[in-house]
Amino acid sequence: MPAAASLLLLLAILWWPLVLPLVPSHLQSPPTFITLNGSRLNHLLLDTHSGHVYVGAVNVLYHLSPDLQVLSWGKTGPKLDSPDCLPPIDPTDCTQAETTDNTNKLLLLEEIKGGDPLSLIVCGTVLQGICEKRSLENVSQVLYKTDNPVDTQYVAANNPRVSTVGVVVEQKGVLLMLVGRGYTSKGPGGIPPITMRRLTPVARHSAPAFSHEELGKLVVGSYSEYNNHFVKAFHHNNYVYFVFSRRDVWGKREYRTYVSRLCAGDPNFYSYVEVPLCCGGRYNLAQVAVLGYHREQPALFVAMAMGQASTPTPTDRTALCVYKVEELDKALHGAQLLCYTQEGKDANNKEKAYIEYEVSSSCLKLPQDSLNEYPCGGEHTPSPIASAIALEATPAFTWTPPITAVTTATEVGHTIVLLGDKNGRLHKVFLHANGTGTKYDTVEVDAESPINADLLLDSTKQNVYVLTERKVTKLHVAQCEKHLDCHSCLSNRDPYCGWCSLEGRCTRKMDCARHAQLHHWIWSYGRERQCVSIESLHPSIQSREEQTQVSFTVLQLPVLSKDESLSCAFGSLAAQPAVVMENRITCQSPAPEQLPPSPPGNDHVSVRMALRFGDVTISHTNITFYDCKAVGRLNTTSPCMACVSSIWPCHWCVKDELCTHDKSCPRQHVIYNSRVINGVTTSHDTCSDLFSLSRVTVLYLLVVSSLRLICVCVTVQLYDCSVGQSDCSQCRAVAGNYGCVWCADETPGCVYNQSCTSGTMDTCPPPLITEVEPLTGPLEGGILLTIQGSNLGQSFQDIQAGVTVAGVTCRPLPEAYRISTSIVCELQASANATAGPVVITIRGSEKGESQQMFSYQNPQLSRIVPEKGPLAGGTMLTVHGSQLLTGQRTEQSSDQIAGLQAFLVSDTRLICRTSHSNQTGRVPVKVVFGKAERILDSVLFSYMEDAVITDATPTESFYGYVRSRLIIHAKMKIQSSFNYPQCICFFLQIQELCTNVTSERMICKSPKVEPKSRIVRVWFEMDNVHIDFHTIKNKPFTYHPNPDLFQLNSESRGTPIRFKPGGVLAVEGKGLTLAMNRDEVVAQLGDKECVVKTLDNTHLYCEPPEEQPLALDDSDLPRLKVLMGSLAFDLGPVQYDNDLHSPVPLAAQIGLAAGAAVVVLIVLVIILMYRRKSKQALRDYKKVLVQLETLEINVGDQCRKEFTDLMTEMMDLSSDVGGPGIPFLDYRTYAERVFFPGQKGAPLSQNLDLPDSRRQTVEQGLGQLNNLLNNRLFLIRFIHTLEVQQSFSQRDRGYVASLLTMALHDKLEYFTDVMKTLLGDLVQQYVAKNPKLMLRRTETVVEKMLTNWMSICLYSFLKEVAGEPLYKLYRAIKYQVDKGPVDAVTGKAKRTLNDSHLLREDIEYCSVTLTVLVKSGVEVQPCPVKVLDTDTITQVKDKILDQIYKGAAFSQRPAADSLDLEWRSGQAGHLTLSDDDVTAIIQGRWKRINTLQHYKVPDGATVALIPRSQSPLGVNQFYQTGEKTPMLEGEEEEGLRLWHLVKPSEDPEIPKHRKSSMRERERAKAIPEIYLTRLLSMKGTLQKFVDDVFVAILSTKRPPPIAVRFFFDFLDDMAEKHGIDDPETVHIWKTNSLPLRFWVNILKNPQFVFDVQVTDSVDAVLSVIAQTFIDSCTTSEHKVGRDSPVNKLLYAREIPRYKQLVERYYSDIHNAVSGCYQEMNSTLTELSGMNSLVALHELYKYINKYYDQIIMSLEEDTAGQKMQLAYRLQQVAALVENKVTDL
Repeated sequence: MPAAASLLLLLAILWWPLVLPLVPSHLQSPPTFITLNGSRLNHLLLDTHSGHVYVGAVNVLYHLSPDLQVLSWGKTGPKLDSPDCLPPIDPTDCTQAETTDNTNKLLLLEEIKGGDPLSLIVCGTVLQGICEKRSLENVSQVLYKTDNPVDTQYVAANNPRVSTVGVVVEQKGVLLMLVGRGYTSKGPGGIPPITMRRLTPVARHSAPAFSHEELGKLVVGSYSEYNNHFVKAFHHNNYVYFVFSRRDVWGKREYRTYVSRLCAGDPNFYSYVEVPLCCGGRYNLAQVAVLGYHREQPALFVAMAMGQASTPTPTDRTALCVYKVEELDKALHGAQLLCYTQEGKDANNKEKAYIEYEVSSSCLKLPQDSLNEYPCGGEHTPSPIASAIALEATPAFTWTPPITAVTTATEVGHTIVLLGDKNGRLHKVFLHANGTGTKYDTVEVDAESPINADLLLDSTKQNVYVLTERKVTKLHVAQCEKHLDCHSCLSNRDPYCGWCSLEGRCTRKMDCARHAQLHHWIWSYGRERQCVSIESLHPSIQSREEQTQVSFTVLQLPVLSKDESLSCAFGSLAAQPAVVMENRITCQSPAPEQLPPSPPGNDHVSVRMALRFGDVTISHTNITFYDCKAVGRLNTTSPCMACVSSIWPCHWCVKDELCTHDKSCPRQHVIYNSRVINGVTTSHDTCSDLFSLSRVTVLYLLVVSSLRLICVCVTVQLYDCSVGQSDCSQCRAVAGNYGCVWCADETPGCVYNQSCTSGTMDTCPPPLITEVEPLTGPLEGGILLTIQGSNLGQSFQDIQAGVTVAGVTCRPLPEAYRISTSIVCELQASANATAGPVVITIRGSEKGESQQMFSYQNPQLSRIVPEKGPLAGGTMLTVHGSQLLTGQRTEQSSDQIAGLQAFLVSDTRLICRTSHSNQTGRVPVKVVFGKAERILDSVLFSYMEDAVITDATPTESFYGYVRSRLIIHAKMKIQSSFNYPQCICFFLQIQELCTNVTSERMICKSPKVEPKSRIVRVWFEMDNVHIDFHTIKNKPFTYHPNPDLFQLNSESRGTPIRFKPGGVLAVEGKGLTLAMNRDEVVAQLGDKECVVKTLDNTHLYCEPPEEQPLALDDSDLPRLKVLMGSLAFDLGPVQYDNDLHSPVPLAAQIGLAAGAAVVVLIVLVIILMYRRKSKQALRDYKKVLVQLETLEINVGDQCRKEFTDLMTEMMDLSSDVGGPGIPFLDYRTYAERVFFPGQKGAPLSQNLDLPDSRRQTVEQGLGQLNNLLNNRLFLIRFIHTLEVQQSFSQRDRGYVASLLTMALHDKLEYFTDVMKTLLGDLVQQYVAKNPKLMLRRTETVVEKMLTNWMSICLYSFLKEVAGEPLYKLYRAIKYQVDKGPVDAVTGKAKRTLNDSHLLREDIEYCSVTLTVLVKSGVEVQPCPVKVLDTDTITQVKDKILDQIYKGAAFSQRPAADSLDLEWRSGQAGHLTLSDDDVTAIIQGRWKRINTLQHYKVPDGATVALIPRSQSPLGVNQFYQTGEKTPMLEGEEEEGLRLWHLVKPSEDPEIPKHRKSSMRERERAKAIPEIYLTRLLSMKGTLQKFVDDVFVAILSTKRPPPIAVRFFFDFLDDMAEKHGIDDPETVHIWKTNSLPLRFWVNILKNPQFVFDVQVTDSVDAVLSVIAQTFIDSCTTSEHKVGRDSPVNKLLYAREIPRYKQLVERYYSDIHNAVSGCYQEMNSTLTELSGMNSLVALHELYKYINKYYDQIIMSLEEDTAGQKMQLAYRLQQVAALVENKVTDL
């Protein structure tokens, strides 16, 4: 057998009629439990201060005492709810709301360190997971709850299947709760996976309890992508840790387990870092976790499951992995350090740390000491950080079914892990120092429910609380007291328990008084884990006729003090003092008369000898007292034979006829016991010989004398020389007084001397050697050699020096010498291997020589198999070598080899069985041959931990069925050490071997037993490791009656049943599934398998093959045979129904043939057509190749052309931009365009249009209205009243705000104060909703007032600082746009930043320089102007005007429409050019606008602008005046549509002269995306000018405008007043009030500041720049991807830099000295002053429109009544409108 196979064999299950001892009931401490049938239990919480237990369930809370008595309870649901609705739930608003169960998600204690708990924190799934606080004394009492929660108070997941974990920490006296929750698809989005929440409101903050406002949160880019499944949250040292699993988004997108950490007091989550966990490579999904201690160091225990492929679904395979917290922190610290100082890369430039969760941060290269200076991170440090290197661990314990709960306990420095599984069982595992685990006990808690993850130890660590779906159970972690003896205590392998030797009980270590002293407390996992035992007892047997000293060695003898002693007790006799010499103890045996008598019919008695310490028995053994006299008495017929053959060392005194233990007799002549005497075997035949030689007979003689009858007793000794003396030496050895001589007649023999007639022999013949054993011996000698023969001397002295073996002296043993017949000698050493005969020389006689040859040999050991075995021993060890039979008798089958029983097999191998070992380790194997010792040093035998069986299935079988699928799941560290695994069942011993043995499982056949046998015990025997079956499954192995299958044809046995192919065979029976399943049944039909499809208790269905199988015997039909393990059933023959007649008629067959012919013809036609099409496709393919080649060439041409343009533009631009002064608008025009954008005839430019008769009265009324507006109360009530009117539109709000700005422009200080008041009210409104939305749009009057106020205050800043770079940017854009073609109809340009306005066509154009004749006074001067040949005539005129009036205001130059362009060629050649004339090209329904190219105007041509005499209808009518915006619709002109460069929404028509060219045609259809490079060209050209504008606006080198400082301080005050400490909110307010409200407006509309024309093409570019400014001011992450708009991608790299400018700008203003209000007021006073009558009159129109509502509002106000505001307004109405009032 191969070595590997022999290593994996086991001895297994045994059945034996045993009576198991019952543990006394008072020692069985049953578990305490309470069944709560009301609802499903979710969470368990233990208050360590009071010991009370709190249980969170569905819709209810329970408060239990430490012994699980209900103290209080309270309801938490069900409630009206829907996950799609936000609380509070209104059925009318939330129609889908229904009564919903409230599943408990969080159950925590609110407690301050060192103090008593304050309350119970309870969070459920209803109402979006809000939390409440309840009383610890009465859980039905609610201490805090919110009836109207805000979105920041949603804590737990609203889905019962989504995980939620939490932990309470204390920071600076403030209690915080950190919560981790998974992603839910329903309900409010945007709840971060990890949040920090304040448990109690603080005076300086407005955030309510449980809100995460103003506190830290883990911001993620995609909530669904980062769907963390949280398992555990815990607080350790100054950190909070979260254990969760999710998809590895950064790596291979497999699901992994992570541990994240952050500082407990980090409100911004700057310190967040996470690291993946690896558990044996295959286990990846964390199920439960707990923080415990291993080897006195904190460690994280995580139970992980093996995931199903790449899904988050766990399988049943789970493992427990242990991670040291020190190593975990080291990995987290390493990731932080790499990301802080090395950009996340190691020395090999490989990325080992990175930024997770799709945020914009990135790993940096900060100073090396950054992590030490900022251990919890800072604003400048990257976060959140993730490690790319997993923390690895080897599984300590694997288990099936899944582990659902884990907790740990520490017992005197050792770790015990308690594991709950899905089947409701609690497993106790001892975790060794090397990290491996051993399961030592299993308790079934609840067979109907899995163990909940909340597995809690009480404060004493003596009990564990276990939660299942309906029950709470309190279990003792250990019950040492139930073990009554040392063996039971240690064999249970409970690490809590050990044997307290001097107290004689099983205890925990600290309960044993002298546990610290050696051998006083023996532990089953210790190095010396053997009970105190007595060994080397001498004598182990003793004659009851003598009293001697009994000595023995005690293993594990406890150390005693000097004044303490031990004693020995024999049976029930009084104890006697013992003499202790180290571990050797001597006691006096009892006196013969004190010993109990031997039982009747026995020759010995066994007495229990106990070693005691006081009254406690430390150890005991049995000593046997034998009675040699009783041996003789028990066999009266042959007492000598009985004596010398006894198992006791009894000898026969011949002359005394006495059986005695003495080796000497009073009258000599002793026959020694036939058993081994000093290793020598003697024969017992001498009893008969000596009996014949000398026998004493008593004769009785009757003598009649006189009158008396006298009886005389005479002793006569009779002897016979011939009996027993077979040779001369024996005869001559008889005592001389017997007169025996060796008679040398024809038949030599020993006779009486007077009977020898032929003469006696004086000397005997030479020795005759008949047998020598053994015939081999080691070179070192030391073995005993037995020589058999005759004439081997008459006494020992004859042969004492006359024995040699192979020439080497052999020393005879006197006590083993038998006269003439047998010599036993001890072999002496030989110098070398030699061989030779045995020679015996008798003194004074010839020598005798044996025919057999003796050989000296040198045995050698080569290897052992197996090389390891269990500590319990029993491993069959095979030793391989050579000459291993050295010194052995050939017929001998065993010997003692190195203390192990050895079975000699051959000269090359021997087998021995290992003994028990006290400790694991590697030991050498030694074989002793006499004095020769052979030690195998090259290979050591390893003692390993005993195997543990964790599961065995199934648990039942049939009596007569050898079930072959009894699968045993075992934890076998030494799987190769077991020999011949067998399943043995004892009523009478029955066994079956096990097969398929691996490290974790084996398959054993269940033994076949006789029906109705009583099964008493089942156990597995693996070498000497015995494991009872019932201890594995907590139930016995069950046998059921054998199943029965009925014949297929039950009515007529032997008659075949008929079977139609395609069906199944149905077999009836009974009891088929009591102990088997479908996979174990095999059905054979003849020589083929009948596949078993279904098996139930009464039926078996199998599917036969389609064709009838062959029979296995000589019969014609196959028989159905069913094999159920070792049970075989022959169910009878089966005959297939084969219909030989064709069911198809002849006509149908002919039709089928004809149809087939038609099909073939069609197929041929299709094939021919396919070949033709294939050739055509090949030709088309070649054409496509040509087109692709052409396209590739075109792409290259375009790219080279764009690059050349870019480089040219970069050199030309700087010299052209700038020039004359900047055309700023005056303040009135600026204000008008800002206050009333897009409106013509704004109030600023109007006069009060009134008849003279009413002017004075109206102006008086408007003056009174102005006074009213200067009343704060009136103005505020007026604005609020207007805003609540439904017809008061958003446009009206902005208009009124601007009118108020004009009306109060002369009192800007008052205007500012009112604006602040209104803004305060606005803040109050948004704080109650969402403060981040404030000022986002202009939806209220005050927001437009703020826009106007900023415009007024920043006008001087615009002129002095920002105006110049802004104007340069505008000029640069216009210059760049005009350098390329611009479509006059669509407005699309070649040079732009806006992809929607990009001219995506390759328009061929060239630059043309025109000489323009400009009249200056009397002189006419030529002026060169660059234009394009593709420009329309109007575009040419605009460019000429731009050049002539460069630097002049746009409003000061003539309009292009008022001038004509005249081309002058020679003296008389004057041609007026126009966009539309009779020469215009018309193609179909399209008419093209005329260009210079159309008129073929050459380069250098002379033109002049002349006044237009008349304005004919032409193309110019399609343009609006002002901003020169093209009319994109293209109005109809006699059914024609206009186009310039490209036809709107249609492909350009190919010119006729190009239609013949394939290459040119393809060029016209070039890919439009190629021209996106033009955007980059434009961006690079304008980059410097964009940077200058942004820096001018956001520069911190100069003091910011006083208005900005003032208003930002006001916003900071508002935030502080309302308790808003979230910097993001204040940042948004500032951004909405300044950059987005003012600067973006200016950037998009430079015509508000400058007297310029902004064309549609320029406006498109400005829109992109303005959007970039918006993105730079927002706090949200700027994310771009492949699908992002092109405009976003353009400035993706610059936006982070601009963001830093914004943040620095805000920060510097915040940190600067607060603005002086007097300085602000003086500034406002300087800006005041503007005619307001028109504005007041416009305002009155709104007063008139809402007159009644305003009057009513003023009258309702108490203060307004006192000021008579309504009356004063009525006066105004009477004056302005002559309205009749109630005055």
